[in-house]
Amino acid sequence: MGAEALVGLIGLGAGIWQGYQQKRAYNEQANQFDADGMLLEDEAFREANLIEDEGRRFADSQKMAYLGSGVQIGGSAVVTLAQTDKWAKTKADAVRSRGRALRAYNERSGVLARRQGTASFIGGIAKGVTSAVGLYGTAKAGFGSGKGLKGTYDPRSPDNWGHNP
Repeated sequence: MGAEALVGLIGLGAGIWQGYQQKRAYNEQANQFDADGMLLEDEAFREANLIEDEGRRFADSQKMAYLGSGVQIGGSAVVTLAQTDKWAKTKADAVRSRGRALRAYNERSGVLARRQGTASFIGGIAKGVTSAVGLYGTAKAGFGSGKGLKGTYDPRSPDNWGHNP
């Protein structure tokens, strides 16, 4: 293998390495999106559980207040307790739904980041091939080797254009 081919392979390797590093960075970003999504969903579910617990306690305190004041649990008292329960459940479901939506959004962001990483890797390969071909052609033409081409700038020749007057 000649020096020209070696120079070309170095250019190819550099392009592929750069694409691989970008893909790795995007994959790390995607993993972070996934982790953030799971964390946000878990926090929303914990918050929803607290809301439901708070609603149950409030309903229990209402019930005790009714009983303590001599009101029988029936009629409008039952309706009030049911509405309190329904309010807590509705609010908790909304918080859970928000958590699921945040996780889904982060998962979609992670998929996009992975796709960007794959595109960067493919771009790195293409850039490496282009670089390899260019470097091979340059090395084959003799730039930097002292061969020089007619009509090209050469600071070592007397007239700087590859001609000897």
